[in-house]
Amino acid sequence: MKNLKKLIIIIASFSIACSTTNEIKIIKTDLNDSSKENVTIEINFTNLTEVKKEIEINLNTIDYISKDDYKFGSKYKFSETLDNNTLKIKIPKGKYVGSIELKLSKTIPFYSNQSGSHTVYFGINEQRIKENIINEKCNSNESYSFKKLKSSKFSNFCNDLDVLNKKYSINFSLDGKIDFNPTKTLALTYVGLSIGLAKSFQYYQLAPFLLISGYFGFIQNDMEIKSEILEEAL
Repeated sequence: MKNLKKLIIIIASFSIACSTTNEIKIIKTDLNDSSKENVTIEINFTNLTEVKKEIEINLNTIDYISKDDYKFGSKYKFSETLDNNTLKIKIPKGKYVGSIELKLSKTIPFYSNQSGSHTVYFGINEQRIKENIINEKCNSNESYSFKKLKSSKFSNFCNDLDVLNKKYSINFSLDGKIDFNPTKTLALTYVGLSIGLAKSFQYYQLAPFLLISGYFGFIQNDMEIKSEILEEAL
């Protein structure tokens, strides 16, 4: 029984570490742009009413000395778990590089979990290195996150976020496509059964498996998230 209590404490601690607080955190440094007029960026969520939505925004102002010479300035960060279908943020006029990432999840205890992520990159690549996008339109990409047990991740790579000359709105949506993730399913099953076979749990061998599948769901699925970036000249 003591070992069972320890496992419950471990899983509870893990869930707290992985969860996102409802507190909005906005970090602004080197606020030399405070006199500039703010611009609103509208982010919309379509067909996302029954899933948990977490968004993280990391933007960095960029000033060009020449085409290939630039310097970074103020940093803007925003993180929140959302309930609404629309989010509006305000930032000073200017040019930015950075990312807007949306994470979705939906768990039915002891049955299944659906999760996914989509990141829109502005002027940088996945390694957060400055990169010039040749095409006027954003380039979409699908890949796998090996850190997340081969979970699908979706990305859009766009030019700099130019709110000096343009107005932006971003639409995230689900098309209903769900893909079974065998690697993640087998990994969590293995962890639960392995812990249960340890001597510490010889009288409660199914308890670790039930606790893990209860919290994370047994069958693991990947959601396909799409994004559309709309621009309008100011």
